[in-house]
Formats: sequence, C-alpha cells, structure tokens
Amino acid sequence: MLALKYYVSIFRFMLRVELMLVTIISSSTFAQSIDSIKQTTASEELGDRLTLLIYNRTIRSTNGAYRMDQSIVPNIKLNNWLKVELGFRLGETVTQHHAYSHYKLELQSKRFWKTARIIARLSDNIVRYKLPVFTKSNYLLVAEGQHPFARSFTALFAYGYVLTWQQNNLLESTPIRKGKRDFYSTYKLGIRYSLKDKGTVEALWGAYDVFNPYLLSEPFTQLSFDYRFLKRVSLYSYYRYQFNRRRIDVPLNAFYTVGLKFHLL
Repeated sequence: MLALKYYVSIFRFMLRVELMLVTIISSSTFAQSIDSIKQTTASEELGDRLTLLIYNRTIRSTNGAYRMDQSIVPNIKLNNWLKVELGFRLGETVTQHHAYSHYKLELQSKRFWKTARIIARLSDNIVRYKLPVFTKSNYLLVAEGQHPFARSFTALFAYGYVLTWQQNNLLESTPIRKGKRDFYSTYKLGIRYSLKDKGTVEALWGAYDVFNPYLLSEPFTQLSFDYRFLKRVSLYSYYRYQFNRRRIDVPLNAFYTVGLKFHLL
C-alpha cells in the first residue's frame, strides 16, 4: 500500500511538471504562430476593401506552340464574412486573335481563426482555337487552410471538388449544365515565405489556381511571388510547369506570367 501511494505521488508530480512544460511551450508556440500569421497575411490585408490584379501570361505547349492571354481579377470585400472575386480573360494564338475567353465568379469566406476559409467558384471557358470548339463550365468548392511552422514560413493546403460540363460545337457565354459531365477532387499543397510587409513568395503543387481547375492527371508545380514596391502597387509573377502525372519529366505546358496588383480603398 505504501508503495502504491509512493508511485501515485510520483505520478502526480510528473503530471504537474508535464502540464507546466506543455503550457510554457504552447504559449511560446502560439505567440510565434500569431507573429507568423500576421506576416503571411500582410498581402491579404493590403487594400482589404478592394484589390485589382492585372496580368499577362505566355504559354508554351509541349509541341512548341505558343499562346498568350490577358486577365483582370478584381477582389471586393462585401462585409466582414465574405469577399467576391471576379475574373475576365481573353486569349490569342499565333494565328487566331480571339482564340479563347474565360470568366469566373468566386465567393470567398473570411479566414476563421486566420487559418481556414471556403471558396465557391464558377468559371466558364469558351475555346475557339481547338477543333471541335467547345464551352466548358466548372463548379468548384474547396476548403483552403494555412498553418505557420516557422517565423516566416507557412504551410498551405487545400482540398475540394470540381463538377464540370463540356459541350462540343457550342460557344455559349452563359454557364452550361449539359453535355459531357465530369466530377473529381482537387487539391493544393505549398509553402509560403513572408517578406514581412513587402509581400510573399510561394511554392505550390496542385491542380487549381486563380481561374480554371485542371484534371488530376494534369497537375502543376508553381513558383510565384507578390512584392509590394509602391504603397498601393505590387508586382505579381509566377512560373508554372504543368505535366502528366505519370511522367513529371514530360511537360504539358509552361506558363510565364507577370502583372500588377493594385491595393485600393
């Protein structure tokens, strides 16, 4: 009985010490996490009411063909819970000026606990430079998260689903729900490095980004940065390498992008 009381006393003492250590470590980690989140979300807080992103892309396909497009993406804060992001894109090839056009409507929730948010997106593709010509509508619902693991580094992760309809020999400017139907998951993994109040650098691996989702068999890696060189203007750029999931050494497309983001209001 005395031995049992002795072991119980030791156990209680060790439990108190462990709880004290956990409290100290957790407090330190929490403070570090808050500092990191404040830094990594600096670019999101700039121009919180309204931002306007304008950029140009040059795309080189695996067969050596080139195409180019221009995009404009305004983001508007509706209230403390919701943002709306619009997108308009016009593309051309070497032989065809009005080769394709895209648009999107996206709703973004606030970041809960500065960590997770929900995105619901409709994007529409009207493609004229391929035969047969076609219209494709994408409906995307995804949960995005971020978690700091060092003072200037944040892990990025997202998972969701895409529902698409595609109809050949149709050029329709409104969303469609007819033709070939497909339903699949989508994802994004990455690391963000904070440049304090100047912007961010991101390395991503995934199957969706600003505009249209890709098939899981055609994901991409991407290196991007957003650098504020003026009070209300940032330089935005990325390089994207899209490949066949079975052969990462065989490229499908390479994207070279540069643009400006204006932080307004």
